Amino acid sequence: MLIRLIEGLFVFWCTILMLRLFLQHGGMHISHPLANLCASATNFAVRPARKLIPPVKGWDMALVVVAFVCLLLIELGISLYIFFSNNLPFNAISVLFAVGHALLLLSVCAAYALIACLVIQMVLSFSDPYNPLMLTVNRVLYPLTRPFRFLRIGQFDFSGSVVFLALWLWVGAVVPYLRYFLQ
Repeated sequence: MLIRLIEGLFVFWCTILMLRLFLQHGGMHISHPLANLCASATNFAVRPARKLIPPVKGWDMALVVVAFVCLLLIELGISLYIFFSNNLPFNAISVLFAVGHALLLLSVCAAYALIACLVIQMVLSFSDPYNPLMLTVNRVLYPLTRPFRFLRIGQFDFSGSVVFLALWLWVGAVVPYLRYFLQ
């Protein structure tokens, strides 16, 4: 139980990293309160990583690498705990499974960050459609929602709903199945 709680906290922090990645790529200025919150929660790990990891085509890869390394370390720790508590040998295959679990958790973090962007878009579309955050979120989500733009009925756009369902299916059904398969 404690292991899953710790893993959940790491997933939450890595989701903040992914949200920061998407907001930066969407062009949000650092002075915005949400961008400032994400930056202040993650700068202690991202600033040193930026000295080693350059951006790639406008994407801050230091954020992705920090999130992956963080998730890999927690998965390796969980694997070590399970193997040593059950007197099992820890080998290279165990490390590969931990890498697979970390990649799946990284995709979950990215999915949660995109779901957060969808929720922000939904709330702002009703309350304040001209908010600067709305422009950033639209830039982030446009590549995902563009194929479903035909679902616009009058002033209502249901393309985000399809993306939300796909992300939720990924997080709720596909990833748990794959994690079970990797055990």
